[in-house]
Amino acid sequence: MSPRFVYLAWGRPQRPRANLIQTLHTVEALAALGAGVRLYLPPVPAGFDTGGFLAGMGIRRPIDLRPVESLHRRWGGWPFALLHLGELRRAGVVYTRVPELSRVLARLGIRHWLEVHETDTLDARGQLPALRTALARGTLRGLVAISEAGRAALLRAGIEAARVHVLPSGVDLTAFAAVPALTEADLRAPRALYVGRISRDRGLPLLEHLAAAGVPLTLVGPRDHEPAATHAQLELRPAVAHAAVPAELARGALALMPYQADLRHAASISPIKLFEAMAAGRLVIASDLPPLREIVRDGVNGLLVPPDDPAAWLGAIGRVRKDPAAALAMAEAGRQTASAYGWDARARRLLALSAGAPASAAEAA
Repeated sequence: MSPRFVYLAWGRPQRPRANLIQTLHTVEALAALGAGVRLYLPPVPAGFDTGGFLAGMGIRRPIDLRPVESLHRRWGGWPFALLHLGELRRAGVVYTRVPELSRVLARLGIRHWLEVHETDTLDARGQLPALRTALARGTLRGLVAISEAGRAALLRAGIEAARVHVLPSGVDLTAFAAVPALTEADLRAPRALYVGRISRDRGLPLLEHLAAAGVPLTLVGPRDHEPAATHAQLELRPAVAHAAVPAELARGALALMPYQADLRHAASISPIKLFEAMAAGRLVIASDLPPLREIVRDGVNGLLVPPDDPAAWLGAIGRVRKDPAAALAMAEAGRQTASAYGWDARARRLLALSAGAPASAAEAA
């Protein structure tokens, strides 16, 4: 029997990144709602431990996951689409976040949705004209941005406002609510954390500056770049399975999000780690970029700082130390903010969107 909801992804289980975390948790939440969802992924190596992989990604419910050779990136999506043409045409909803797959689906007349994460990349690769054509023909039912900033960028690119919707990333509220709550003592002399991919465009030089200035700091994640020097206050820890991230967040009080303006997707980002840190009750200090400003309100549920101003970051940490009671209140407000971004809420909004309801306040206005 054909599934009602077919999700097509190019994330590789053997090399998981944030895009696959979002995909898997969205699919798990859709399945929990009874959506009849099937997820297709590229092939995995022989003997790959799919069950262990899903557990490591924090997936606790059964999902219909199907890695297939025909969806290998090298084929560009055509073999898969042709082999599964009947299933795709019968499905109530076909959904992908891969522009190349969207183009194949449009060429075959398969109605579908495309989730857009990197608006600048679409423009740089010249993919926007094809999307506009597919929207006009109705083969592309709509675009789903992950932030209002991303939606605004698509509107500036000439996409009709009624065809662009917003659906931010989410968080496993149950897993991250289990992180022990902070106390004022934790914030009086806080340890700062960065959990995620470590690179210069994600603020590595700034993080080094903080450690050199005496801020106790732990970086957890895969490293695209290495620190320029060793620092007594800087602890480097390897990447952990996504299911272990709550335990890593429990090791500190401040969650730093020093995304730089030259990060490829800085203009439209909706970082999972932001929602996770807030749901864990950690005080978020983040770069003052438009997409992050949609979630973090400076001085209310976190602190916003110019991305490339080390003195301002040190000042924000000093502000926490000086008034730990106010910092604790901001952390708790952040936890309340995150409560609206559970994966189940995202799945409900996605189902409502595919049924024709608006997905953002801007669309409903």
